[in-house]
Amino acid sequence: MKNEIPTWAAVAVIVLILAIAGYWLFTSATRPAPNPVVERTFGSESDPFGRQGGQTGGEQPGGGASAP
Repeated sequence: MKNEIPTWAAVAVIVLILAIAGYWLFTSATRPAPNPVVERTFGSESDPFGRQGGQTGGEQPGGGASAP
């Protein structure tokens, strides 16, 4: 004997699934995103040793072996 699912039960299951999916999407969209900004407390990737004044390293201009 074949048992059929009532139409109202199938509709209720579909509505329940849609409501759960909608709730999940709504809560994930309204949740504040984690703050990816990290406060810089020492140096940076472009200036790892914390040099000041735009000096990029190496010797001073004119400081080679042929300097006066």
